[in-house]
Amino acid sequence: MKSIFYLLIYLFFLQFSYAQTFVLEDSISIENKVIKKIDTDLNQSLYLISETKIEKIFSNKKTKTYNSRNIISSIDSSNPLRLYIYSNFNRLDILDEQLNPIQDPITISSTDFMPAALKVVDNQFCWFYDIIGNKLVYYNYQLQKPILNSKSVYLKNNDQSIENIHVYKNLVFLKAPKTIYVYDDYGNFKTNFMLETENSPFHFYKNALFYIKNNKLFSINLENQQTTPFLDLVDVKSIAFNETNLFTLTNNYIYVYGIK
Repeated sequence: MKSIFYLLIYLFFLQFSYAQTFVLEDSISIENKVIKKIDTDLNQSLYLISETKIEKIFSNKKTKTYNSRNIISSIDSSNPLRLYIYSNFNRLDILDEQLNPIQDPITISSTDFMPAALKVVDNQFCWFYDIIGNKLVYYNYQLQKPILNSKSVYLKNNDQSIENIHVYKNLVFLKAPKTIYVYDDYGNFKTNFMLETENSPFHFYKNALFYIKNNKLFSINLENQQTTPFLDLVDVKSIAFNETNLFTLTNNYIYVYGIK
């Protein structure tokens, strides 16, 4: 009986954790700004990403801009004290929370590989997908030295490359337009599952991938592939999440939703 009781309690909290609602709280005008993507961090800061620049809006509404002077491929703001900018498919900039560089830019290039997607793990290591060798690489970017390589990534469902990498616990998730490929932290392939997100806004957050399909926000649990629908969203170009807010980018506004 006691085991059944604890199972019921577990199931209740599991259901409750997915019973999230989103309440529109604010909007930010971005007229006359060319923004291609947004991101956020645990300090409630918001990042507006253009081709070569990042504007950071702090929680106190102050702003600061960083010009990378390179075509920005992706940023990683999961650590609010560090901002990692990957640009030109070969350069990594590391900034502090005030967008000041904390070291010289790092060049990640070789005649043997070209990172198409990159995810920083800590202050030394990153994962990247090598489009030349079609493999996943664990790399010490401070020493500029590969640590391990996976076997060739078998791309399915007409995927041509990997566009994003997410790390959660001891798993590495490679996102392609139509498939999620799952590896362990030794670079061993574990599984894959189909997910149609081609040309759709998406955002990884912890063990979930949030994405928009047919003008509706969904999440998929990366561990058990359970899909949950949320709210209708129209004309959204980019989305971002933190613990308390959902941000959506449209042509002229960024909308801020509270997560209840």
